[in-house]
Amino acid sequence: MCSGLNGEIIFLRLTDVGRKIDLIRASKIFPGIPDKRITKTKDTPSYLDFPKSLLLELKQNFNSELSSINGINLQIKLYEEGVITMITRINFNELPLEKLHMIRKTPFSTSEGTFTVNSFQKFHFNKLFSQIRLCIEEEGYILGITKYEKYVLYCLTDEIDDPYNFVEKNKNYLATLLMGENPDLNLHQNQIDSTLSNAFSFLKTDYLIFDFDRALIIDPNRDYNDILLITEIANYQLLELRTLDYLLDRRLAIAEEDIRQIYLKRRSFGRRLNRKVGNLSRLQYDFIFILEKIENVSKLIGDYYLAQIYSNLSKLFELGHWSDSIRHRLESVEDIYNIAQTNINERFLLYVEILLSFVFIMEFIFLILDFFI
Repeated sequence: MCSGLNGEIIFLRLTDVGRKIDLIRASKIFPGIPDKRITKTKDTPSYLDFPKSLLLELKQNFNSELSSINGINLQIKLYEEGVITMITRINFNELPLEKLHMIRKTPFSTSEGTFTVNSFQKFHFNKLFSQIRLCIEEEGYILGITKYEKYVLYCLTDEIDDPYNFVEKNKNYLATLLMGENPDLNLHQNQIDSTLSNAFSFLKTDYLIFDFDRALIIDPNRDYNDILLITEIANYQLLELRTLDYLLDRRLAIAEEDIRQIYLKRRSFGRRLNRKVGNLSRLQYDFIFILEKIENVSKLIGDYYLAQIYSNLSKLFELGHWSDSIRHRLESVEDIYNIAQTNINERFLLYVEILLSFVFIMEFIFLILDFFI
């Protein structure tokens, strides 16, 4: 094992809180600034257009039982599309490699209490949420729950002559670290190889490995803000797609009940069905908007270094699968309501035909009676 490493661990937590956050209104409460975000390094293209957000950075005075920790910073982002991101960066000096996994559960104290990273992010999220709650449109999409995504980046900033050999030498520990497993776990070689296979390098001195929930970055130049951005955006997209998928699950359940109501409680259902179809149309617009954002980031094509990383994250997160699943569910819900609407219209026409037939019969009877009287 290697000892005395320097670097930082970056903890991402993204939470979907509603359909939209009014950033103009929130800026009067939340002292953030518009986040420019693009730091042109490596071969980052200049045409990317990411979702609008406000950014606030907070440095924390702290005490920790782990002396290697020398700094804790918190970044908070409010996305216009209803997402709040918490980015906690914990800096460390002279930390043995085999203790990297311990930082996540190591308690530290600030003026606001004693926390682990997880409880620290939850505390500040709840504090912020209570302040900007009135700025959120359709809180939780009327879900009653909030969806979130978490991701951890272990960043080593030492000069390592051969990053590949470093990883190979410490592959057992690094594989369990990226998998979030106990470091004493005796992993099969196939599992180790699979976990460490998603590797990238831009320079001879840097090395990146991505897994589903965690990544390892070796970069003595600390030039990985663009990597962090792409990782955040990929998680942002996964969160939004998962939220839409959940919404459509609920909508399918409601649609099933609505169809039942057509046959059980027939009166006045047509007007309510029209309202539901209108709500479905708005959900379709949300879906299209999110897909546009995904397609925009997907413009990272060709030989761009970030394109390779984004493509890898997209495959890990199965963003294409989520998009296809949502598109199929959306079509299913729309078909159900269209069939229901057609059913109601046909029934209405049948009632009209019966009524007209009744009127014709009555006129015929009156005509016959008038002839004999």
